[in-house]
Amino acid sequence: MNKDQSYGGLIFAVSAIVFIVYLISLTGEPWRTYAIEIPVVLGVLGILGITGWIGWTMLTTPPPAPLEAEPSATGTGSKPDEKH
Repeated sequence: MNKDQSYGGLIFAVSAIVFIVYLISLTGEPWRTYAIEIPVVLGVLGILGITGWIGWTMLTTPPPAPLEAEPSATGTGSKPDEKH
Protein backbone atom coordinates (compact mmCIF):
# COMPACT_ATOMS: atom_id res chain seq x y z
CA MET A 1 0.00 0.00 0.00
CA ASN A 2 1.45 3.38 -0.97
CA LYS A 3 1.37 6.58 1.06
CA ASP A 4 -1.74 8.00 -0.66
CA GLN A 5 -3.72 4.84 0.03
CA SER A 6 -2.73 4.82 3.70
CA TYR A 7 -3.78 8.48 4.03
CA GLY A 8 -7.06 7.61 2.34
CA GLY A 9 -7.62 4.75 4.77
CA LEU A 10 -6.86 7.01 7.72
CA ILE A 11 -9.26 9.70 6.46
CA PHE A 12 -11.96 7.06 5.91
CA ALA A 13 -11.49 5.60 9.40
CA VAL A 14 -11.61 9.00 11.11
CA SER A 15 -14.68 9.95 9.06
CA ALA A 16 -16.48 6.72 10.02
CA ILE A 17 -15.67 7.22 13.71
CA VAL A 18 -16.86 10.85 13.67
CA PHE A 19 -20.02 9.75 11.82
CA ILE A 20 -20.85 7.16 14.49
CA VAL A 21 -20.06 9.51 17.39
CA TYR A 22 -22.21 12.22 15.79
CA LEU A 23 -25.19 9.86 15.39
CA ILE A 24 -24.82 8.72 19.00
CA SER A 25 -24.63 12.33 20.19
CA LEU A 26 -27.88 13.12 18.35
CA THR A 27 -29.69 10.45 20.33
CA GLY A 28 -28.40 11.53 23.75
CA GLU A 29 -30.38 14.36 25.34
CA PRO A 30 -27.52 16.41 26.89
CA TRP A 31 -25.48 16.39 23.65
CA ARG A 32 -28.26 16.89 21.11
CA THR A 33 -28.21 20.68 21.36
CA TYR A 34 -24.45 20.86 20.85
CA ALA A 35 -24.53 18.31 18.03
CA ILE A 36 -26.94 20.50 16.11
CA GLU A 37 -25.78 24.01 17.06
CA ILE A 38 -22.01 23.61 16.63
CA PRO A 39 -22.11 22.35 13.00
CA VAL A 40 -24.65 25.04 12.09
CA VAL A 41 -22.52 27.80 13.61
CA LEU A 42 -19.38 26.44 11.93
CA GLY A 43 -21.18 26.20 8.58
CA VAL A 44 -22.47 29.77 8.79
CA LEU A 45 -19.05 31.08 9.82
CA GLY A 46 -17.42 29.12 7.01
CA ILE A 47 -19.81 30.53 4.40
CA LEU A 48 -19.35 34.06 5.71
CA GLY A 49 -15.58 33.60 5.71
CA ILE A 50 -15.61 32.43 2.08
CA THR A 51 -17.88 35.29 0.96
CA GLY A 52 -15.71 37.78 2.86
CA TRP A 53 -12.60 36.39 1.16
CA ILE A 54 -14.26 36.68 -2.26
CA GLY A 55 -15.26 40.28 -1.49
CA TRP A 56 -11.76 41.15 -0.30
CA THR A 57 -10.24 39.63 -3.42
CA MET A 58 -12.63 41.60 -5.65
CA LEU A 59 -11.88 44.78 -3.70
CA THR A 60 -8.10 44.50 -3.87
CA THR A 61 -7.69 43.13 -7.41
CA PRO A 62 -6.96 45.87 -9.95
CA PRO A 63 -9.29 46.05 -12.95
CA PRO A 64 -8.08 44.44 -16.16
CA ALA A 65 -6.56 46.60 -18.88
CA PRO A 66 -9.07 47.54 -21.59
CA LEU A 67 -8.93 45.50 -24.77
CA GLU A 68 -7.91 47.39 -27.87
CA ALA A 69 -9.56 46.63 -31.20
CA GLU A 70 -7.21 45.06 -33.72
CA PRO A 71 -7.01 46.91 -37.04
CA SER A 72 -8.54 44.98 -39.93
CA ALA A 73 -6.36 43.73 -42.77
CA THR A 74 -8.53 45.33 -45.51
CA GLY A 75 -8.98 48.66 -43.82
CA THR A 76 -12.74 48.72 -44.55
CA GLY A 77 -13.84 48.29 -40.97
CA SER A 78 -14.02 45.70 -38.28
CA LYS A 79 -16.98 43.71 -39.69
CA PRO A 80 -16.61 41.31 -42.61
CA ASP A 81 -18.76 41.83 -45.67
CA GLU A 82 -22.15 40.22 -45.30
CA LYS A 83 -23.97 38.62 -48.21
CA HIS A 84 -27.74 38.62 -48.23
